[in-house]
Amino acid sequence: MKKLSIILSSLFFGLLCLVTCEFPSPQQNTVGHSASGNSGTIAILSVNDMHSAIDMMPKFAALTDSLRQVYPDLLVFSAGDNRTGNPVNDQYDPVNYPMIALMNKVGFQLSAVGNHDWDGGLDGLRQNIKDADFPFLCANAIIPEKLSLDVKPYEIFDVNGIKVAVIGLLETRADGNPGAHPMFFKEIRFKKGIDALSDYAFLRKQNDVLILLSHLGFEDDIDVAERHPEFDAILGGHTHTLIDHPKKYNGVMVTQAGSGLKNATLTLIEVRQGKVVDVKSQTLSVRHCRGKNREVQAMVDAYNDDERFNKTLSKAVTPFENREELGCLFTDAIRDISDADFAFCNTGGLRTNDLRKGPITVKDVYSIDPFNNEVVVYQMTGKQMERFIMESFKKNGRTPSYVSGMSYTVMTASDGYPKSVDIRPLGGRFSKDAVYKVAMNSYMASTVRFESLDDGESQYMTTEEMVISYLKKHNNVSYKGEKRIFVASK
Repeated sequence: MKKLSIILSSLFFGLLCLVTCEFPSPQQNTVGHSASGNSGTIAILSVNDMHSAIDMMPKFAALTDSLRQVYPDLLVFSAGDNRTGNPVNDQYDPVNYPMIALMNKVGFQLSAVGNHDWDGGLDGLRQNIKDADFPFLCANAIIPEKLSLDVKPYEIFDVNGIKVAVIGLLETRADGNPGAHPMFFKEIRFKKGIDALSDYAFLRKQNDVLILLSHLGFEDDIDVAERHPEFDAILGGHTHTLIDHPKKYNGVMVTQAGSGLKNATLTLIEVRQGKVVDVKSQTLSVRHCRGKNREVQAMVDAYNDDERFNKTLSKAVTPFENREELGCLFTDAIRDISDADFAFCNTGGLRTNDLRKGPITVKDVYSIDPFNNEVVVYQMTGKQMERFIMESFKKNGRTPSYVSGMSYTVMTASDGYPKSVDIRPLGGRFSKDAVYKVAMNSYMASTVRFESLDDGESQYMTTEEMVISYLKKHNNVSYKGEKRIFVASK
């Protein structure tokens, strides 16, 4: 093995990437063979939570091209959440096709299934899997055969005689489902990720290298490393954690590269006679790479050439400087178009924290809220609405939901959980016995525990459609300094 060349390329890769994304002349990894096992270096480039960052793909492709000059057998993996974040991709027909086509072009060999990879529904994910030149992994999903959803628990690669096994895991929440709309999981069950690993213990004995491609989140990845030291590396995602200097936990390398394809992680695994003797990982900057793959850039330009998303709807007189200001705009739109007394939006329903001053486009709306959730209106008493606010506070991770038609304060106990709520309508008085029309998106309606006087009435419009309609009615909008939700200790 040309060990010196591997060490040098590892040490200087970050600098080269910052300058040009170009590499020295191609170097061959020499692989030795013996009766007891094979030897060589496995190189893996991993990303996570790309979230439809198609505009970063030309740089990422150039980085990958350069790396393959040094490591011809480079493996390229995604740890999930390939979609949701750019309407050019997320509203495409078929849904998410641009990302899949670009991943095929770059040469991805594998992807974990992230919670947002379900956002296009079962049909969308099924189509993505069909269109992809690579498999999708999720070992803790129990999927009936009748759904024809070809998700695999693991995949095995043969890299110059070295067998590399990769297992995929997906996060689950308190209700047992991943963080996506529950209507997608009516016929699918999930084990807790770490509990599913015992079913695949045989992979350690049958392979030279064992990798976990994880969409569990950084803290859970550390827990896996502490309890399952048989893994050589955990390539993680979900929490958007940028690990500048990946390190080992209980002897297991744990990595994660942030989000939005701004960074990637290069992991080098040295194998001697079938045994892993060293694992090194380093974080690489994609956004600072100057090179771009021209063919990939041409594909991205073609996808971006869609006038539907460039249409101006309104003008932001002042910039939106935080997510609550955006939440006020979106809930005002929902309340106005649905003719409700109050409207709510969960904190996770909005995906950006700001919006520039100036024209607001269709693309802006779908970038802020990419989920296509329908709006549902319920009849609730004031008392039922109080309970709804407290339950949504817990569901949001002890964070109040955005609201229109009122301001409110959640009073919390010492443990941070809600004890009561103080509601102050914008005009008029609040009564626990009065009946109100309460609008919310279908995700909240399906995941927050609450009571109402009816089963809810769908408005047959998505939140994005309502916001677009609302903005068309208002030439100018400004929410600078707007604040309606508060938390106080009781």
